[in-house]
Amino acid sequence: MNSLISICIPTYQRPDLLRQAVESCLSQTYKNIEIIICDDSKDDSSKKIIQNLPHPEIVRYYHNYPSLGQASNVNRLFELARGDRLILLHDDDRLLPNAVQELLKCWELSADIIACFGKQYVIKMDGSILEEASQGLNQKYYRTEQYIGCQKFSLWSAMVGQFPNDGYMVKTSLAQNVKYRSEAFVGDACDLDFGLRLAAQPGKFCFLNEYTAQYRLTETSISASNSCAHLSYELLTILKLPEDLEYTRTEKLTQYSEKAINAYLVIGDKKAAFQIYFSKYHPWSKRFSIEGILKMTLMIFPNLISSFLINTVKRYRLQQRAS
Repeated sequence: MNSLISICIPTYQRPDLLRQAVESCLSQTYKNIEIIICDDSKDDSSKKIIQNLPHPEIVRYYHNYPSLGQASNVNRLFELARGDRLILLHDDDRLLPNAVQELLKCWELSADIIACFGKQYVIKMDGSILEEASQGLNQKYYRTEQYIGCQKFSLWSAMVGQFPNDGYMVKTSLAQNVKYRSEAFVGDACDLDFGLRLAAQPGKFCFLNEYTAQYRLTETSISASNSCAHLSYELLTILKLPEDLEYTRTEKLTQYSEKAINAYLVIGDKKAAFQIYFSKYHPWSKRFSIEGILKMTLMIFPNLISSFLINTVKRYRLQQRAS
């Protein structure tokens, strides 16, 4: 198999990390690739970085004027891809040198495969690998020897996070048809939403029990994971599933419930927070914990809590001044 593989990189204001991402693509042992970069940055710093890299013949760079936003930027990359298959790579992550070559082997297992992925290393900002965190990440998301090969249910793979938010290889035609949905519909949960809708297509997801990518811990990635629990909760609530996967849905909604309540309280949607608080997915043990009681009080008596906190702060400041 020597077909063209498109590596698609959306980027925004991270020229140095982008350089590392592109260099990881240029280091691939599989050579029949194209690297497509769509840049939403406000300046030309990323463009200058790309211009100074070797092998310009396989790198296609596009600067968006005006910026497109995450979903539209990714969709533009999908449309520009000329390979039969593509890999989506975030600008702060990296591919291992064998990634394309190893992922391509998955397609030889079955004619029904539509997407494949391997394991991820967790790396710090300086690029150093966190071994323990890497093992924990892959175990948490079912990327272990037990799950090698084609998955029985692609929707299960997407629901539990086994299918990653980048570093995967997918049929280009499917990516172009499924597309990312706008943040207006799915907010920061657009990666999960894409995975779920991709998994609903005919075909199989395949897991390769090899490290193929490096996932970098950044402030942006951490904040994003903490801010879209309520959106993920909503997506899983309305998802159409076979009966065999209802247990998994219940399990995931139970896991999301606490963070979803917090997120709704932060944005001021007390009604949505209240509904989840008293749903079957929010256990009684959490409802009647100290934190749970405080949340319920905040939902029912928000003005009372606010006044209490303000008065407490005022008393503390007066005490500080008096001392």
